[in-house]
Amino acid sequence: MSETAARPTSAARAPVRRWWSGLFWKCLLSMLIASWISTGLLAMLGLYLTRIEVRDNMAPPMLESRMRRELRQIGPMPGLARLPRSQCEAVLQALVVRIVGMDTPNWMSKYSFAGGTHNRRIAIRYRDRDGGGCQYPAQPSPPLAQALEEAEHEAGATHAVAPRRNERDGDWVSVVALPLSDTPGATLSMGQHSGGSMATFMRADSGDLEGLVIYLMVISAMSAVAVATLLTRRIRHAENAADAWAAGDLVARIHDPGRDEFGRLSQRFDRMADALSEVIQVRQALAVSEERNRLARDLHDTAKQRSFALGLQLSVLDHLHERDGGDGRDPRQGALIKAALGLTGQLQRDLADVIQRFSAPTVAEQGLRKALEDTFSHLLGGSEIEWRLLLDGVAERGLSEFPQHAGQLLLIATEAAANSLRHSGARRIEVVLNNSGNRYGWTIQDDGCGFMISDHETTGMGLANMRLRARTLPGGRFRIASSSSGTVVTVSFTLEPTQGVSA
Repeated sequence: MSETAARPTSAARAPVRRWWSGLFWKCLLSMLIASWISTGLLAMLGLYLTRIEVRDNMAPPMLESRMRRELRQIGPMPGLARLPRSQCEAVLQALVVRIVGMDTPNWMSKYSFAGGTHNRRIAIRYRDRDGGGCQYPAQPSPPLAQALEEAEHEAGATHAVAPRRNERDGDWVSVVALPLSDTPGATLSMGQHSGGSMATFMRADSGDLEGLVIYLMVISAMSAVAVATLLTRRIRHAENAADAWAAGDLVARIHDPGRDEFGRLSQRFDRMADALSEVIQVRQALAVSEERNRLARDLHDTAKQRSFALGLQLSVLDHLHERDGGDGRDPRQGALIKAALGLTGQLQRDLADVIQRFSAPTVAEQGLRKALEDTFSHLLGGSEIEWRLLLDGVAERGLSEFPQHAGQLLLIATEAAANSLRHSGARRIEVVLNNSGNRYGWTIQDDGCGFMISDHETTGMGLANMRLRARTLPGGRFRIASSSSGTVVTVSFTLEPTQGVSA
């Protein structure tokens, strides 16, 4: 064989398994991606709904109502413009916390994403008639600072409340400028700038990003371990069974009891292996039958014809010897010719018997009953032996699913009947098939003179062959009993009903 032909092809090589191609890592990556996407979508949905709620709570009418409520509780506002800048900012800081409710659990846990004074999204400003005053924080966001300026100018010109709301591409600014009645010409304005939806989302997650990443990694790894462990164990069983099938061992099964999709798939593969095993056994039986028929034809056309020709020649020689009267010949020649004729006749009968056995019909071709009828008709024809087949219908239908086992029973019955024909002088032979549940019984009984079993255990091949054939059956047991009233051969075995592959 050349070096090129001896080298295995790429298709025959086992695939190289990388650690990252394992089911666990695929599950981990898939679950991590799914967790990120689902968490992001849920977070965005929650933020969108809460954003709408904050938008309603910070609308100019609601903001004006809360500002008036706090001013009533504080009383007359002092001249904040005359205070030092730090003191003015401290008063405004306390006021904005009270108005917005930043110190409440609802705001801290639910509305914190909306921003506050720390990121210049909420601002409050005090202005007197001379333009002096202060604001907190010192530098609001540009859209909020511009809205506060416009609202203050309008309130100062009209001496009335100036609500203002600007919206653009999901970004909104809500501002209220409120004239102070106890300080003529002074205004107190306050507002909120929400920012865009993406900015809101990034503000919500930026503080907890590390914790969120760790949480998603841990929960994804735990889920991947649970899923991959359950699946890989079952897949490993399926791989072992598939490797056994590829090696020719069709007895191996996955045996997955799960009721899910993978369990049902494994059970279908098991049933497919059962069906494939039966098909192979039937094909083997057909191949054996073809080989037996070929051997029978070859023996018939060669050895049998030559033995017949030899018998004719010996008959002619015997006739010539008798015609010449044996004058001048050795007297032992006649005896030798007679003995040779006897051996030739026995050889012809043996060849005929072998050819008949080889050419017997098989169960796979005709079924057990028809094969028995044809075999016994040829074997016992002209012998004046009566034979009967007592095959229970239920047992016969159950056995029809296993033609390879039925073929063994046929050969056992043929051997038993041939022994009865040659040695027992029987006048009647019965073959009985019955069953009780999945346990089957096969009996061949004759009424011959019987024989001593111990005399044939070691010298005869017939009993040994029947015993070996019985042991090839599942749970097979062989028993023979013989007496002067006849011989009984009994074979018992177990058959489990097969199930076809579901569509």
